[in-house]
Amino acid sequence: MTFAGPLLIVYVVWGSTYLAQKVGLEGVPPLTMNAFRFFVAGALLYAYCRYRKVPHPDRTQWRAGAVLGLLLPAGTGGAAWAEQWLSSGITALFLASIPLWIVLGRRVVDREKVTWPVALGLAAGFAGVTLLARPQGGGDAVAIAVALAAALCWGLGTVYAGHAPKPQSALMASATQMLCAGAILTVLSGATGEWERIEVTGRSALAVAYLIVFGSLVAYTAYTWLLKNTAPQIAGTYAFVNPVVAVLLGWWILDEPLTVRTILATVVIAAGVALIVLAPKPQPADLVPAGR
Repeated sequence: MTFAGPLLIVYVVWGSTYLAQKVGLEGVPPLTMNAFRFFVAGALLYAYCRYRKVPHPDRTQWRAGAVLGLLLPAGTGGAAWAEQWLSSGITALFLASIPLWIVLGRRVVDREKVTWPVALGLAAGFAGVTLLARPQGGGDAVAIAVALAAALCWGLGTVYAGHAPKPQSALMASATQMLCAGAILTVLSGATGEWERIEVTGRSALAVAYLIVFGSLVAYTAYTWLLKNTAPQIAGTYAFVNPVVAVLLGWWILDEPLTVRTILATVVIAAGVALIVLAPKPQPADLVPAGR
């Protein structure tokens, strides 16, 4: 089996999750949508792991899973919340800043050296985000702040994941994080009154099903295979391809505006992330958290 198939799955499916979330919002509020998505996907993955006799996580691993579930998959809830005001493509571009926050987090926590290509990538990435966040023609300022906060949480969560006690099985670790994320988001969605706003439509139900099956199960399995069978730099290329896919899908399917500023920001951010991911310094396997 070549890596082209799994790589294409990760490129297209993870890039399309922003569009699926936008469609899902037509009938299901953002936190509720991701609570259901992650709880179902986590339960299915946990059941599969137990079927394969994978050991249960211990108490310490569950505690770490709760923290990671809050920072990582639950961070997707922030992206979905922002999509109530921002287009799916623009939201994806803000979330493309995740590798930038990872680099900064590892610099502070792990004292990891920032090489010149990575520094140039950081500068390009933040320049693209700044260009995108300019008020003229842009989206809601609070939504932009929430999208960037979700990216920051995801980045910091990834740094913590490098130190957190996790099950040896990557699939069980992902299941633990998704179950905890589902529980946390269920509480938050109920506390914010989202349950009263649920009006499921056929399109939104299909979108949520797509997120569960393809976004959280199929694509993650493909990504896990890539990490075991290819160089981390190859698996990590998803980070600068996904936002491009998201922008193009949003423009093609949802008729989202594709302005010169959006195109320029896409190119600058993708180039910055590419410099970070493809830098000679080896990229860690956990660049993207489990269960996206």
